[in-house]
Amino acid sequence: MLGLKKENDHYIFEAAVRTEQLFLNLYHKNRRVRQIAFDPADRIGDVWHLELPVTSESRSGEGNACREAAGAADAQARVHEKRQPALALPLTELSYCYEADGRIFTDPNGTVFEGRKSFGNLKDGTRILKTPIGEATAIPESSEAWRQDRALDLPYEDSIIYRLHVRGFTEHHSSGLDHELRGSFQGILEKIPYLEALGVTTLELMPPYEFNEVMLPDYGHDNPYEVELRPTGRINYWGFTKDALQLAPKSSFTSDHKNPRNEFRKLVHTLHAHGMELVVDLYFTSETIPDHIVNVMRYWRIHYHVDGIHLIGAAPYSVIARDPWLSRFKIWADSWQGQIPEMPTHGAAQVAAPGRYLADYNDGFQNDMRRILKGDESMLPTLMQRVRENPSNRASIQYMANVSGMSLMDVLSYDRKHNEENHEDNRDGTDQNYSWNCGEEGPTRKKSIKLLRKKMWRNAWLLLMLSQGTPLIHAGDEFGQSRLGNNNPYCQDNPTNWLDWRLIDRNRELYDFARYAIQFRKQHPVFHQGTALRQMDYRSVGIPDISFHGENAWRPDSENFRRQLGVMYAGAYAGDDTFLVLYNMHWEKHSFLLAHPPLGMKWAAVIDTAMEETNGIYPEERILLEERYTVEPRSIVVLKAVKDPDFQPKKKVHKRHLNQRATALAQETQTETAAAGVASGHTATEKRSPSEVKKHPSDV
Repeated sequence: MLGLKKENDHYIFEAAVRTEQLFLNLYHKNRRVRQIAFDPADRIGDVWHLELPVTSESRSGEGNACREAAGAADAQARVHEKRQPALALPLTELSYCYEADGRIFTDPNGTVFEGRKSFGNLKDGTRILKTPIGEATAIPESSEAWRQDRALDLPYEDSIIYRLHVRGFTEHHSSGLDHELRGSFQGILEKIPYLEALGVTTLELMPPYEFNEVMLPDYGHDNPYEVELRPTGRINYWGFTKDALQLAPKSSFTSDHKNPRNEFRKLVHTLHAHGMELVVDLYFTSETIPDHIVNVMRYWRIHYHVDGIHLIGAAPYSVIARDPWLSRFKIWADSWQGQIPEMPTHGAAQVAAPGRYLADYNDGFQNDMRRILKGDESMLPTLMQRVRENPSNRASIQYMANVSGMSLMDVLSYDRKHNEENHEDNRDGTDQNYSWNCGEEGPTRKKSIKLLRKKMWRNAWLLLMLSQGTPLIHAGDEFGQSRLGNNNPYCQDNPTNWLDWRLIDRNRELYDFARYAIQFRKQHPVFHQGTALRQMDYRSVGIPDISFHGENAWRPDSENFRRQLGVMYAGAYAGDDTFLVLYNMHWEKHSFLLAHPPLGMKWAAVIDTAMEETNGIYPEERILLEERYTVEPRSIVVLKAVKDPDFQPKKKVHKRHLNQRATALAQETQTETAAAGVASGHTATEKRSPSEVKKHPSDV
């Protein structure tokens, strides 16, 4: 890997730059104290190589010697160096960057930087970041516990993913943290109890690496005029930038702004100790070299023990699949470049790696389920497909809302986007939100609309948690965070994106239902099975693993105007209870004729999102006395098969006992016949009418 490393008492600088002469600039604080030319003789292709002894001191004479070794290159720079005062400073106290063709630039392969300690500081927008040599080559703190730390490798079917922005998660004053902890990796650690109580198993971090959040004007590469770059005053809050420095944890995301690497390691190790995974976002464009993508992924896995990578943009499957360092490693992608086989090889070995590690991560589930939620036509086949989607060769990450697009509460509060605060004339962001404001745009005081939004919110949560894929929660959706209709808040470093922790109390019912739904899913593996459901009874348990029903049992409706569906899950296929979920996305109530539960069982209602008085949850399982259930408009009902208290199983009689009973009956009949014949004067051999033959009591 390119960059700076220390080997055999030498500092080795390597950089890939297409130029005829490259210089290493050394700085003490903000003043350049030395400039050393790379020797073109040590260049291979466009990769430059320079070695300096560890004992080297920053004296101008040594700089001249290094420059003479490179030949008569750049005399003006040499004259400039001679004018600089001679200093006797060890290299470990200096920082560096590069210069070529009159342009000074940061080492793109640096692993630590100084210069951006405060997030969003406009003065840092044009600052050239420098890499401190001593810190970059120092061995990070490595305890025995860290050396033994390993990725958790949690199965996708048992995972609950929670995506957050490091700064936005705790920056708001309502987070209750000290000022220096807000918006930092340490701030996430302070909220681990909250995440555990919610039921989270996996954290996904939006870009945690060094990026320039201060937006600068783009004059293009071919601009013939020398134009001074000045900050536009806007902030790229998300961090999906082309010039990001992806090997270094972001300095402004640390609590002390001194050692980002150690604080990030502490975050990973502590999360692992609490049974939580950590997945980081990496953004690459289509122009990024695939080998560079793989190198960055390796670095985060090896040096920071992250459990996975979410590739945003480019995701070259063929290159990733050949890399042994990325075997048995969770990798998510919005769209894969290349065909993934039914049983993908993941690593150098040409055998299928055990388990699922790749995952699809896109808006398909979100867009379909939002249309189902608001009652669009012709969506029942899609609902059948989405609730059972669970590919065998990779996982499916599913969500109802995410960073890009409206928040879950906004989906139920706005018909159209409201991105005016982005100052782009509301032209940015998608127009395909598949949202419905439930009767009034934005915040409302009408009680009927508020109640409808709460019920629809509960419906959305169940659509996510009762589907077979791996659910993802966007931070804040669990307690109704709103972004005021902004579906593209990439430039909003303010309460639009910061979590308002006061909403937990203000929207307590939403938060309680979210926790309940997550725990309900975890307690019932029938809703998160490890293999794809076949819609067949391949184990002969009496019913298929999953079956679909309409208003009449076993007869799903297919007309385009239908918005009702029943889904029955056979508990025997997951070592769980049997469930029947009734979906009524219509604005009118509908009565379902229920399929029979297993023998000796009755249906009991456990969830009904229309029950506002109990927040959609039955305090106790209510056994149904009828074979029909009326589902209220725009509601979801969950029925559970429970033991029938009145059920009395029929006694089984063994075949041997039946034979003995028949023999005894025959003997008894012969005896009675003989006795009756003597009394009436008939012989034993005379025939008697059927009416005269006495029947056994059991035959009556």
